[in-house]
Amino acid sequence: MENRYSSLSKLNQLLAASFEAERIYYNASEDVQEVELKRFLSHQSVNRNRFSHGISEFLVQSGIEPGTKWAEKGNLTRDWMAEKKVLEKKRPLAYLRSCKIRDEKNLKLYAEVLEDKSLDPELARMLRRQSISIKRSLMEADKFNTGEVPMEPVREPKVRKLRAI
Repeated sequence: MENRYSSLSKLNQLLAASFEAERIYYNASEDVQEVELKRFLSHQSVNRNRFSHGISEFLVQSGIEPGTKWAEKGNLTRDWMAEKKVLEKKRPLAYLRSCKIRDEKNLKLYAEVLEDKSLDPELARMLRRQSISIKRSLMEADKFNTGEVPMEPVREPKVRKLRAI
């Protein structure tokens, strides 16, 4: 019985981490202006939302109330330093990097939860599918790392160089 509750507690941690990933992807998609990257980030945000709701639904069916610390914060957790960085310099790959870091942390949580042998088989299947999807998205995100193109390139004046005769 104790083991079941510890695994459900880890599942609750995974739920909070999944909602955090959704929020990071959503905020990044709002700030990025490159169309393809914006679509990718928005799509990943929707996927993380689905993952979170799947975990939440399982917790409710198990008679455990899902943790709501993530809901209390909402988008207000974006502190003024993050806002300042966004206003100063838009760096799409920096946003993508923060999303990837969160996903890598989440994959570790998925692995911890999936180690539990007493896990419900249906839940284990769902979590494996989610972790595989996250791994795929990490591989897909690597295609954007080929090089960062500035959003608003600095226009330098063209100066003609004169040769001495």
